[in-house]
Amino acid sequence: MVSLELLNVDNWQQICRLSVSEEQKKYYPIPNVYWIGISRYEEHTELFAIKFENEYVGMIGCGFDEDGVSGYINPFMIDAKYQGNHYAEDALKLCIEYLTKSLKVNVIHLGHRKINVSASKLYENMGFVIIGDDKNDYFRELRL
Repeated sequence: MVSLELLNVDNWQQICRLSVSEEQKKYYPIPNVYWIGISRYEEHTELFAIKFENEYVGMIGCGFDEDGVSGYINPFMIDAKYQGNHYAEDALKLCIEYLTKSLKVNVIHLGHRKINVSASKLYENMGFVIIGDDKNDYFRELRL
């Protein structure tokens, strides 16, 4: 069973040890410790450890967009050794639930690299539609 646990003094170091594969680092070079730091001082993102049973398998963050009304999801990662187990889908559902129930948003935004085909399929299956793109990224929106 996948669950989200608020990132805190007891689990942040374990989350810092999680990483994408060496191949994926070519496209996603930012380590989790960076996201933890920026979330506290710039983006004001609420970060969650993603757990499967008693194992930490990833991290997801979310919060209010700059408009203060819609929400966003960023960052979102599953450790390389846990990818392919549908943990991302379950974590995304839980994060959407948090945004809609706790923050009361009815629109959620996220972005991802075009090269990340599995993320593209996941977001499409969850109802996120492309609202823009640039050379490397798609920008998506989910209206609830």
